[in-house]
Amino acid sequence: MKLDFLEEPELEFGRRGRHVDIRQGLKMYGPLDTVDDDVRRIRIGIVGTQQTIDGLRRWLERCATGVDAKKSRQPNLFPDFPGFGDHSPFQASFEIDEASCRVIPPRELREISNHSHYGALIRGVELLSNEVRALSEEIRPAVVLVALPYELVGLDDDEDDGENAEAKEVHQGEREELAYGSDLDLHHMLKAAAMKFGQPIQIVLPTTYDPNAKAIADKLEGKRKLQDEATRAWNLHIALYYKANYRPWRIVRNSNDLKTCFVGINFYRSLDKVNLMTSMAQVYDERGEGVIVRGKPVALKKDDPIPHLSSEDAFTLIAHALTEYRREHKHSPARLVLHKSSNYSAEELLGFNQAVEDQRLDTADFLVVEKSFTRLFREGSYPPLRGTLLSLDDRNHVLYTKGSVPYYSTFPGMYVPRTLRFKIAQGDESPRNLAEEILALTKLNWNNTQFDGGEPITMRVARQVGKVLKYVASDGLVQPKYSFYM
Repeated sequence: MKLDFLEEPELEFGRRGRHVDIRQGLKMYGPLDTVDDDVRRIRIGIVGTQQTIDGLRRWLERCATGVDAKKSRQPNLFPDFPGFGDHSPFQASFEIDEASCRVIPPRELREISNHSHYGALIRGVELLSNEVRALSEEIRPAVVLVALPYELVGLDDDEDDGENAEAKEVHQGEREELAYGSDLDLHHMLKAAAMKFGQPIQIVLPTTYDPNAKAIADKLEGKRKLQDEATRAWNLHIALYYKANYRPWRIVRNSNDLKTCFVGINFYRSLDKVNLMTSMAQVYDERGEGVIVRGKPVALKKDDPIPHLSSEDAFTLIAHALTEYRREHKHSPARLVLHKSSNYSAEELLGFNQAVEDQRLDTADFLVVEKSFTRLFREGSYPPLRGTLLSLDDRNHVLYTKGSVPYYSTFPGMYVPRTLRFKIAQGDESPRNLAEEILALTKLNWNNTQFDGGEPITMRVARQVGKVLKYVASDGLVQPKYSFYM
């Protein structure tokens, strides 16, 4: 065994500024696509009741001038929010007027309360999606905020990816089958519905902006941990900035590095839960710009519970992914890095390699990336450092993507952190370089400005996209941008 340590990767922001921390980098240099003397106006639509619309608008207006930091002995972990306006580091502001808001009549919500949970869920999604469609057709905002009515909060059963991620794994089995016979979810269903209109949306709970919504917080206890106000402001405004088709930051790539296409491949179960899995790929460059590609259905074999692609389907999926990469970025990559959540079969390797040769790429690295229960123990009060790399042999490696963070002067988690295991099925790069890339890719999370994400974006997005795509018909429209899924 060999133990190594990787320094925290830097990110690039506006004016070529670099910093390891997302929030400090944005405050010092502004977003990646900042242009001097260029102020952006982002048109925002809002759907909700009069109460939730008014509450959210007031909070956004207050955030525009900044939010004070939480009192803490770790100021780097809980910085203030600098505001979102013409003279803020973002050099951007929201445009919201009465025409941008669609109010749901109270009688419609009262009618929903007469239904069972399942019926209320279906009717709630229909009600909200109709208003989103109306806004999309009338004013075409960059993003529609769904200020979720209090009456529908209990139907939003989404699993966030913050501090609760480790705890949720314990309860995942019992959450798979809900009382009404399916794992239907308002959040994911509404995302799928809005996809048909070509409209990115952001669902906002009352606890985000209403300090008096303690009853809601209590109801959601165990599902979400309520963050401090400045952190909530950071996360929401970054998500909206990204969904408006702007780029806040990117990972740093050296000028002599090969142009690399990062691809994550995963499978998700169809909504009817029959033994049918559908493959998908997420394609990225170092800016985090990417496209979603849905592959063909995959039938499970009786002697193998793990889904695998045939060589033909593996070839087609990668060829399609590289075609979409060229269409998005206007150039071909020289290198392919493939992250997959399960072992590669011989047929998959054959198909992937054929695609690499067909596309005339210079190099390729095929990795299995998954969460691991292998842990190290460190003297003192805190877990091992994020960036700790344990190499078991030439192919098998364990990486701490969550752990103690020197910049934060603490371990910012609530539970003993799990490691990430990566296995090199086929590789041209060194294990250390591959681990450094994985660590950097954990920082391309547009939903969270705390930089110690547990999974690289290639794998993290796979889970989120699969949750939404299962509500899209096999012949339905699949939007290629991640902003429709996050």
